[in-house]
Amino acid sequence: MSATPLTAEVLAALERIGCPVSTTDVMRWLNRDRATPLVVDQVYRALDALRARGAVQRLKPASNRRVRYWAVAAGGDCSCGPSQRGAS
Repeated sequence: MSATPLTAEVLAALERIGCPVSTTDVMRWLNRDRATPLVVDQVYRALDALRARGAVQRLKPASNRRVRYWAVAAGGDCSCGPSQRGAS
């Protein structure tokens, strides 16, 4: 299955961010310089397609069961500080 332009853009954003973030965080990152903003559902579908391919993983923090964080599957160590991990 080939990547769509949006899934490629979402994966590149996650790689650039470098630590687990929420779907909303990814959407905000992508919308910074976009003329037509994305909605959260578009970003979630792209993230879910990437998860199905094994490119990203969905993390479920024990402290908040409603929020899901996303990270590159082969991302290695987080480049963010402890206070930034999973921060929205």
